[in-house]
Amino acid sequence: MNPAISSLPWYDDLCSCLQMDIGLVLERAGWEPVRALAAGWRFTAPTGPVESVEFYHPAGDRLGTHLCLHHPVEFRWHHPATAAEAHRQLLDALDRGVPPVVAVNNYHLPFRPAYHDVHAAHLLVVTGYRAAADAYLISDPMPPAFTGELPRPVLETARGSLSVDDPSDPFFAGASPAFRWLEVRPTGPQPPLTPAWLRTVLHGNLAAQRAGGGHGPAALSALLDDVPKRVGDEGVGVLQELYVLGWPAQAEAALHAGFLAAAARSLDRPDLAELGRWVDLVAHGWTGLRVAAAHTALGDGPGEEHVLGLGRRLLATWELCLNRLETVLREDP
Repeated sequence: MNPAISSLPWYDDLCSCLQMDIGLVLERAGWEPVRALAAGWRFTAPTGPVESVEFYHPAGDRLGTHLCLHHPVEFRWHHPATAAEAHRQLLDALDRGVPPVVAVNNYHLPFRPAYHDVHAAHLLVVTGYRAAADAYLISDPMPPAFTGELPRPVLETARGSLSVDDPSDPFFAGASPAFRWLEVRPTGPQPPLTPAWLRTVLHGNLAAQRAGGGHGPAALSALLDDVPKRVGDEGVGVLQELYVLGWPAQAEAALHAGFLAAAARSLDRPDLAELGRWVDLVAHGWTGLRVAAAHTALGDGPGEEHVLGLGRRLLATWELCLNRLETVLREDP
């Protein structure tokens, strides 16, 4: 194998920088990232504004309610007020063995395609600091993947200019406050994949998806029901929210499908592979919905009714998927 390829961090096409960077931190700790991120599968409607950042998640500061379920991981967003405080917090985290996941503006990063072109919020992982060079060591698994040194002033500029209001990126240009960073800290070993552990996980997934209210398909159904009135009151631009919140939903369904496929191989369970196929269809349903919503929000898409039709198709697929999950659990209680 090409050593340059083998040294690259893990990557999944359907994920945003949020899932990628969390997985990278866990992989550095010796964990299998897909099992950690995606054994649990959740969807929750936003309880507040949908922030226009690539790393938006409806769980907000409560990422542990959606990601790394049944795993000993703690998540905490930090919000230092100044560049000096931000630097001190990063050094402290590195001293504790915690690689910080920092928010940046791609416009200021020389290795990103958006350099001096597009203002957009992004995440990357800080893995070290070289005092002699006054440079951070960073890793960014999102294409084009980059691992190497970045001068401290460059990173601090990218971190400090997150409060951008620029039309260069109509979806991910807005972010605040500056210098935010995410602490991802395993507090114990990764649980082994066993039949008993898997049953607990899948029963929890089904209960959460069937809970109704602001969870699972019922949450998406309520969001879609609100679209006609919101479009009438605010214009088609409100569909941008479906594009933004659909990314974590798409990513986490795709990762859960991958988790089930791996579990099927490990435990010799073909039924899990079939279930994973249904979850994958849910992920691809999210892809179509969010892309159509994005184009319609910009005024050049297929229109509100087409978006709603894709949403209803996704809901039907999702229900069939959950029915399949119920069958798997009934046949292997």
